[in-house]
Amino acid sequence: MKKLLLFMTLAIFILPVLMGLSSRMREEDLKAANPLDAKNCKITYLECESNNIKECELEEYLVGVLAAEMPAEYEMEALKAQAVAARSYIVSRLGEENPQHPGAVVCDNANHCKAHFDEDEAKSHWKKEKAKGYWEKIKNAVDETKGEYMVCEEQVVEAFFFARSSGRTENSEDVWGEKRPYLKSVESAEDKTHPEFESSAQFSHRNARRILSALNPKIKTGDKPLEIGNITRTTGGSVATVEIDGEVFRGTDMRRVFGLKSANFLINTNSKTLAFTVFGYGHGVGMSQFGANCMAGNGEKYTEILSHYYTNIQIIRL
Repeated sequence: MKKLLLFMTLAIFILPVLMGLSSRMREEDLKAANPLDAKNCKITYLECESNNIKECELEEYLVGVLAAEMPAEYEMEALKAQAVAARSYIVSRLGEENPQHPGAVVCDNANHCKAHFDEDEAKSHWKKEKAKGYWEKIKNAVDETKGEYMVCEEQVVEAFFFARSSGRTENSEDVWGEKRPYLKSVESAEDKTHPEFESSAQFSHRNARRILSALNPKIKTGDKPLEIGNITRTTGGSVATVEIDGEVFRGTDMRRVFGLKSANFLINTNSKTLAFTVFGYGHGVGMSQFGANCMAGNGEKYTEILSHYYTNIQIIRL
């Protein structure tokens, strides 16, 4: 009986302490994933056209990123999801030295980091009567998610996004060879409803051979029709590899050298041309912007959109 009383007494006093330690450890883990605080919310960015490094408040910079990266007419919840994704991407870059823009966290080159417009530039892309309202709408999307970004397994999410998928997004390892626990292939079926879901491209065999021979010198130049062999595909449906004239090419390389909208394509050949039918637009990894807009139109909140496109994430605030 005395031993039982002693155990109960210890439990009463010790368990709350242990629970407090556990809670504190979790809080410290989250702080470790938080490279910014309220006193340090400025970033540096490279303005590529002028080659100048500038400093800006993070939230202010994000307004310009949204203006450049997502159509302003999209649903508010989609814009808010974009704000959190873009903020996560930028926060994930803090503390890293990038050899392509040393001294700057990010650049405004969309092919390397994230595109960015100042207010005048953004408004020049919109109809005059809508420009003021669009700018305020984007500012509100940033403001209503102020300081929010995503973490996964105590690491800041490097939140990639793109225009629209071919019906599913891609695993990061299938596109870039690097596996991320939050960049998994998920369904995005409503992307198929986009009016420009399908596109096409066509090349003479002479031009196609010239392009392919730059990738692989074993492909001979000339007018002889190319022979298409085995095609393998990723989980998301994109071309993983395609065999042409007995040589194997990656789908992502084919997209790049032929200027295709995505790596999800059908390829056909006849006596004169090599033709592509292409589905979706973009690399396919992370959040589909059009898919996000469809989800928002169906009443989904930005947190639900983010949890769909980025697996196993938490949203925390600076």
